Amino acid sequence: MNIEIKDILKLADNQTYVVCSKTEYQGITYFYLIDIENNENIKFVEEKQNADKTVVIEVEDKDLLQNLLPLFYENAKHILEELPTDN
Repeated sequence: MNIEIKDILKLADNQTYVVCSKTEYQGITYFYLIDIENNENIKFVEEKQNADKTVVIEVEDKDLLQNLLPLFYENAKHILEELPTDN
């Protein structure tokens, strides 16, 4: 399975998330997810290939997250540019 920005994922916590950003860091793919029902519920996850399926594991390492956050922003800022403006 190839997960991309704007895809919808249902995780083990039984919540549904949208992929807001995707980045690769040190050869590993990471995703920034936001719960579609509660936008205060966010997750940063790592993609893992498990036999014949893709699974995601939550990232809890704060130092790693500090490195990932600017990458997530860079990879998602084009989405912000696509949003309509009032002008």
